[in-house]
Amino acid sequence: MSHKFLEIVHNRSLRGLSLERVYRKLKDEELLLIAYGRLYAKKGATTPGIDLDDTVDGMSLRRIKKISQSLNDGTFKWKPVRRKEIAKKNGKLRPLGIPSWSDKMLQEVIRMVLEAYYEPKFSEHSHAYRPNRGCHTALQEIKRKWHGTKWFIKIDIRGCFDGLDHDLLLNIIFRDIKDVRFRKLLKEMLKAGYLKDWKYHRTFSGTPQGGVASPILSNIFLNELDQFVEKELKPAYTKGKRRRNDPTYQQFCRLAHKARKNGDKTARKKIVAKMRTIPSLDCYDPNFRRLKYVRYADDILLGFIGSKQEAHEIKDKLQNFLQTLKLEAATDKTRVTHASQKIKFLNYNIHMTQDNTKLTRSIEGVKRRSINRHPILTVPYTVRKEWLKLYSRNGKVIHRPELLNCSDYEIIRTYDLKFRGLVNYYALASNVSTLYHVRYHLQQSLVKTLAAKYKISVAKVYKRYAKVGQHKKHCITVTVGNPKNPDKPLVARFSDMPIKRKRIAIIMDQYTTPYNRRNELIQRLLANKCDLCGSNENIEVHHVRALKTIKKKYKGRKQPPQWAVFMMERNRKTVVVCHKCHNAIHNGQYDGQKVNID
Repeated sequence: MSHKFLEIVHNRSLRGLSLERVYRKLKDEELLLIAYGRLYAKKGATTPGIDLDDTVDGMSLRRIKKISQSLNDGTFKWKPVRRKEIAKKNGKLRPLGIPSWSDKMLQEVIRMVLEAYYEPKFSEHSHAYRPNRGCHTALQEIKRKWHGTKWFIKIDIRGCFDGLDHDLLLNIIFRDIKDVRFRKLLKEMLKAGYLKDWKYHRTFSGTPQGGVASPILSNIFLNELDQFVEKELKPAYTKGKRRRNDPTYQQFCRLAHKARKNGDKTARKKIVAKMRTIPSLDCYDPNFRRLKYVRYADDILLGFIGSKQEAHEIKDKLQNFLQTLKLEAATDKTRVTHASQKIKFLNYNIHMTQDNTKLTRSIEGVKRRSINRHPILTVPYTVRKEWLKLYSRNGKVIHRPELLNCSDYEIIRTYDLKFRGLVNYYALASNVSTLYHVRYHLQQSLVKTLAAKYKISVAKVYKRYAKVGQHKKHCITVTVGNPKNPDKPLVARFSDMPIKRKRIAIIMDQYTTPYNRRNELIQRLLANKCDLCGSNENIEVHHVRALKTIKKKYKGRKQPPQWAVFMMERNRKTVVVCHKCHNAIHNGQYDGQKVNID
């Protein structure tokens, strides 16, 4: 962390100390600048809330000072979020709250402070919305540490993020943060309400999905569940250092030793074959219990070594504890499942394997059954089915008409990125190679898209684009010139990546950016100089949603405006300008004055 206050907050958390006088630090312009530097590049930065004028475009030091001054005067008011509903896979709608830009910046400052303080307090078994953690760290914890699990306990919280009780959340936070003004600010944020179809609605519970501070607030709330599991359930359902030896297995061991001593190889071979159908340790040892736990946001999974009755007791205790948090477990999705059966977690299928024929030789030279009761992660069949459905109609592969106006490079790159994302997410699955079938369908769709674009046959597309790739396999390839570096052309390939399981594969959540005081944009803004005309008056930042829109808009034009040339040359979707130049850009009246782009 680079900001001194955040370092102090983090150190106080490590020492177990509470926080005071937090509110007065929120107005620090340096913190607001850091928040701006972290948020401006995100896709939703240009998406307006209820105030169409309060967006990232036109950001300036004046707006930073205005927010700081309003906090100092106590006049800052949260605006209601704009609610938008997006479709879920099951056909239901998920409410998404879109705050105004000024609110986003202050929420980011609050998030940074809360993260600095609570990150050391969070459980190691919580993996969502945290630095250097993500879906893969949760899955790898199961893969590495859940050996021997007999029962899966799946907990599904009904309407988790919409049902978080505001008063309970504030009480949890202010056990550690003793600041009345900060509590009031948070309460007003939670109670700000939302606009749906431009009609105001009050909020009585929940944190709006889409809010910058919502993930850290939900983690603070659900950390109570994590602590309950670690401090109460785990000690109660953990005992014994190791399982006792199975008496039947030990009896066969003695018989095998006796047959070997007598030189009876045939009898020993039969005894060893029988031994390999019996567990070496007692699976029903009443003096051995283990409870494992992992949580990703509101996806909760426990692994238990013990009896089925005790597994149901754990489920009931979790459901009762959720009621103390004023949350409710979905009874139709909360269940206890035998570990030999597949259970879905983070869109992976997980089960414990059983194979008495798979043997490995230990250091001592003894053959052992190596994969029994080990967690196995697999790609669900429904995932492959859904991907095939996206690129098929009536059982036949189809092209994508929405890509026909794109360049060959963009078409191939689009297909490649989508498939790479799929393979990278399921890289931990033991059956990830089944995605070769999906790749074949995507390649057929890609080829048909190129054929439809040029009105040629599929065979001619293969003849034109099929080349040997980096891994010495034929793949669909296109090469275009690189305006930045003519010696290194841009190459787009599809079907060039081998699909193999990875023992270590990590896709992090987005909360991994370090606190950077002085990134390039902040330095340009603090320089207080217009990149276009060199003026020092009323400096602002012009933002566009995506640089590709600028490239498409001015593609083929002889003389695009110099502000567009500046952005394309720098490969940046921001340009620091004075207020006069900014107005001219928005009005389409910029006179094309030359810009120094060195």
